[in-house]
Amino acid sequence: MKLLLLTTLLCTALYSDENQQALDAHVKKYSQAEYFSAASLSIYVPGKEIANYYAGRVSHEPSSEAVTAKTLFQIGSITKSFTAALMLQLEKEGKLQLQNRVASYLPQYTKWADVRIDTLLNMTSCLPNYSDTPLFNVDIAKDFERAFTPESLVAYVYPKNGFSPPLRTGYFYSNTGYMLADMIVAKTTGRKFKQELEERLIKPCGLTNTLYLEPSNQMAHGYQYNSYDNPELVGKDVTAMNLTWAGAAGALVSTTEDVIKWVRALFTGSVLDEAQKEKLLQLHSTKTGSAITQVSQEDPEAFGLGVVVKYNGADSFWFYEGKTMGFRALYMYVPSNGIIIACAFNSSPDGQNDHAHELLLATYHKVMR
Repeated sequence: MKLLLLTTLLCTALYSDENQQALDAHVKKYSQAEYFSAASLSIYVPGKEIANYYAGRVSHEPSSEAVTAKTLFQIGSITKSFTAALMLQLEKEGKLQLQNRVASYLPQYTKWADVRIDTLLNMTSCLPNYSDTPLFNVDIAKDFERAFTPESLVAYVYPKNGFSPPLRTGYFYSNTGYMLADMIVAKTTGRKFKQELEERLIKPCGLTNTLYLEPSNQMAHGYQYNSYDNPELVGKDVTAMNLTWAGAAGALVSTTEDVIKWVRALFTGSVLDEAQKEKLLQLHSTKTGSAITQVSQEDPEAFGLGVVVKYNGADSFWFYEGKTMGFRALYMYVPSNGIIIACAFNSSPDGQNDHAHELLLATYHKVMR
């Protein structure tokens, strides 16, 4: 009886107009300060259909179309969980081993030869991050349509000539490891990363509104609004930016409904077997880089393979915010009750002025009320 009552309450909240009102209120409060025009919110409660809510228009042009179920957003680093799942599948098939070193697959990177493959995915490789380099940001600002290869991106940070500084230890967020992962997938399968991603994950999971490195006129316009990292691009429409710059680290385009479908498939579906999921969820503290069994008040956040868990007492939850130059997408998944919430916006402000997580948490508390 208690379970039935809880399910009834959750379903009432799930399809309530209050969720649309909460999204509208968030847009009204932050759209000008964060310079976005489009927002999407999706909610899943186990046993029920995904509920979707939309607000705004696809661009800042007053005559642009309203956001709909077909409006696509760049989901940035949520892509990393796809890359990790893909590599776990290949490991099961004996095509690679995550415990192996870079030298086993990419011997050309001699100065990183001893870096282990799993550390590329859990952010403990401490490789420098190409997307933080001034030269990369200058190059991409000069030519939005410039196409990059994983090799050309790694070249921004690979030690040249006799210069070879020792790698740090601990935790360091770097997209570079995922460029190496792309190359390893291609090397071990003889096929492009894109082909493997689509055939192994996107199609089997029924992600009909998810694209990788494909143009689409359904995508909202994206706006850069980070005066610290990209001052020369502030307020600009960066929709035309070629997503090869993000590749296996962040080039997927999707909807919040498809993000929820993916999160369900990854954590509770058949994308990975139990042994693979155990590897996916092996944690390393974002404070120290050390392996830990669970998050705690003292160690509140940890990275798995392309996924992040945050401490919240008994309801610790999996969370990720993916960003590109002009978009943000976020999800939270609470294992204790199976609830998943995702949202997306068509702007990319600096972290200090990014309040997207407030919408996720407020929605969760509303659904649980």
